[in-house]
Amino acid sequence: MNRIGKLYFRYGTMGSAKTAMLLTQAYNFEERGMRYLCMKPIIDDREKDNVIRSRIGIERKCEWIYPDTDIYAAIKRLSDEKQVVFDWILVDESQFLQEQQVDQLARVVDEFGTNVVCYGLRTDFQRNLFPGSMWLLAWADVIEEVKTVCWCGRKAITNARVANGKVVKSGEQI
Repeated sequence: MNRIGKLYFRYGTMGSAKTAMLLTQAYNFEERGMRYLCMKPIIDDREKDNVIRSRIGIERKCEWIYPDTDIYAAIKRLSDEKQVVFDWILVDESQFLQEQQVDQLARVVDEFGTNVVCYGLRTDFQRNLFPGSMWLLAWADVIEEVKTVCWCGRKAITNARVANGKVVKSGEQI
């Protein structure tokens, strides 16, 4: 196969419009007749349907990624069923991926020549790397920050948890 794909990791804080960017990208691919697939980990349970939905109200159907999903095998199966090789795979909430799933996405890039773009958070509110983000930072061909503005007016650099009007740095993940 002569196609050369890349693994992209686009990270930003909450509210930086990562999901809206993914959905806009999917719309553009669709308009151009490109073959793409949207995916997201099911651990992101804000939605009950298999959709990626932005806070601004746009949405698109997606394939669920379960903790035990072999993403390489799932993409190969869908590719065989539709008789296409996807040009692009778009993954939302990629911070929730497992190490082996990031490795499987890298394998999709290498073996199919498919571009894979992962959108997600880099760190949690305690500034700890999420496992999926850690592996994407290590293995991605292209790493891009999606910038946004903090409530204070400066560049947002981390997520915060606010409880009773105060920023807290302890407690469980939500």
